[in-house]
Amino acid sequence: MKKVAVIFANGFEEIEALSIVDVLRRADIDALSVGLEKKNVTGAHGVELKTDMVLDDLKVEEFEMIILPGGLPGAKHLAQSEKLGVVLREFDTNNLKIGAICAAPWALSTAGVLKSSYTCYPGFEAEVKHKGYVSDVNVVKDQNIITSRGPATAMEFALEVVKELRGEARYQEVKNGLLFK
Repeated sequence: MKKVAVIFANGFEEIEALSIVDVLRRADIDALSVGLEKKNVTGAHGVELKTDMVLDDLKVEEFEMIILPGGLPGAKHLAQSEKLGVVLREFDTNNLKIGAICAAPWALSTAGVLKSSYTCYPGFEAEVKHKGYVSDVNVVKDQNIITSRGPATAMEFALEVVKELRGEARYQEVKNGLLFK
């Protein structure tokens, strides 16, 4: 079974990143934490952790999806990473799933993989600089791209990823186990 890469840059939003990894693992999806530049990273609110691997070691063919948590300055680091841009374009070229939440759609826009519709943290669409911002839904799916708004929507986003990758039955099972309404 292929894996999902969740990219951790220094300044990542802890609620988003850890909720996503947790929910995917509950669905028996091999979600790996991937440090943008190094294994040891620090979140926007001071949470320190050691990732499973670093981006330099990521082999796209081993993954079915890549996900970018937001947070600042984490999203800025993601958007400025040329290496990540190359990886995102390779995922897109191979029609693999790409997810981004909060401020992280900025990196998708910078890499040129954002499609016609997306959402992000309210007000951050000015930084994303891409037409098609949707303000009235928590999760937007457009072709192979899934985006979401922010920390409070992280569980909903992660559950949508479960549905996309493993189907309705697994989605319902995990959703019910989390008491998510």
